[in-house]
Amino acid sequence: MQKSMIQSLITQKLSAHFSADEISAFGFWLLPHCETLSEEQIPAELDIVCAELIKKTPIQYIFETAFFGPLTLKVSPATLIPRPETEELCHLILQDYKKQQTPNDVSIRGLDIGTGSGCIPMYLLHHQPSWTFTAVDVSEDALDIAAENAFHIGVQERIELRHSDFLQWESIPEHIDLLISNPPYVRLEEAEQMDENVLNHEPHLALFTPENNPLIFYRKLATLAEKDCHSRSTPLHIWLEINQYLSEETRALFCHFAEAEVIRDLSNNPRFIHAVARPLQ
Repeated sequence: MQKSMIQSLITQKLSAHFSADEISAFGFWLLPHCETLSEEQIPAELDIVCAELIKKTPIQYIFETAFFGPLTLKVSPATLIPRPETEELCHLILQDYKKQQTPNDVSIRGLDIGTGSGCIPMYLLHHQPSWTFTAVDVSEDALDIAAENAFHIGVQERIELRHSDFLQWESIPEHIDLLISNPPYVRLEEAEQMDENVLNHEPHLALFTPENNPLIFYRKLATLAEKDCHSRSTPLHIWLEINQYLSEETRALFCHFAEAEVIRDLSNNPRFIHAVARPLQ
């Protein structure tokens, strides 16, 4: 079946529900997929996929695939779909180490809290072959996805995946150089601003803060990072993705023991915090 015919079928099935631009974007996924099918299989497969799209199922979940920089990652409803802002965060981290003129063969030891699909450590490990990571999540299902991604990207020897509830920690692991987290930070009252495909399909455990306490994870991170400063001999670099409406409140948690700045994303929203905690010995 010719691509033009396939595109016409897709448009026919989806035009009542999506804009022309959205349908064109779906074609980016569907046309290559149809090339793997026989002509007889295509109509039924399009029926299945388009029915899921009409139910607002994210296309990344339909194909269990998300693109993140140079990486192709597996995702599932147990993991968030990686966002462009999170890719920005990874880029900022790499640029900061480049600015520090850190040699490529220096082994940076990273810790990622709430790793989900593992997108952040996978991205950094892909670009920095001497780095290692511990990646933590409270969801065992998410860690299963992260393990698959680590294997397919070829970084499984440099990442430790750990099932743990970070809020119960008394300390962070020793000898960590880089602490990263994109924790749940959406308040329940912000749910009405969210797209239906996110609200109805992506894991609420990874989206919404417990007990509607939007700073709970950041406060815990700050407490443990400050405690860690008393036994450190080198600085700890902390990179966080944050709720744009609470940027100064979040930064304030780190200011009394670290140099902390808010960084805006490409949409000019206050989206990240970079804090450098110096040893207190």
